[in-house]
Amino acid sequence: MRQNSQQPQFEPDLAGSEPPAAGSEGEPPGDKRPSSADSAEPAGGERTATATMDEPIQLPQSFVVKYLGKREAEKLWGIKYTRGPVDEMVATAKAMRPGQTLPLLQLNVSDHGVNITEMKQNLNKNFEAGNYPIDVISYGVQDIVFTRVFAMILVRENTPSPFECHAFVCDRRESARKLTFALATAFQEFSKRVKREEEPRKFAIDLRSPDEIEAELRGQHAQQDSEA
Repeated sequence: MRQNSQQPQFEPDLAGSEPPAAGSEGEPPGDKRPSSADSAEPAGGERTATATMDEPIQLPQSFVVKYLGKREAEKLWGIKYTRGPVDEMVATAKAMRPGQTLPLLQLNVSDHGVNITEMKQNLNKNFEAGNYPIDVISYGVQDIVFTRVFAMILVRENTPSPFECHAFVCDRRESARKLTFALATAFQEFSKRVKREEEPRKFAIDLRSPDEIEAELRGQHAQQDSEA
């Protein structure tokens, strides 16, 4: 099993800007930049972006993360449906009392799905451990505002809210990027196994960088303003 990075020692002071190197303390999970993503059309959808990493992702991949929590998502995929929940979860984390911490977890990505376990140093038990099969994950993306945050949408059957957005703080924005590519690789491996199915399952992963996603969203808003 590959370990992506050392355990992040920072507490999630989410109000900062530039992310520090792994292991530094008292820093934010990503840079905060203005964005109009909340009202834009979904980015990614069923498309596969052309962005690539320098090296192929080999599964499994393991990441040490802080768990921001979960919120209801309105739709199956698209950054429009993760942005709002991520903002809510970040706001909740910023409002934590001194001494409170986010759950410290290990997130393992394989071709079978995502497995979440507790780190032995964890002090916060407010999380859901367990395995999430790849066919219940409909979308994954690196957030465009808090670029250390990785968000994914899970599909829940027989529940009042069928779509859940879960968010995780990585130690660096590069780790969030690698986590996104790891899930994309898992989707690809899963697709190979089910390609003979009459009704293949649908899921999406947005591999564009946060800057590329934000540029498209700004372009959409500019077009909407010109048509108004």
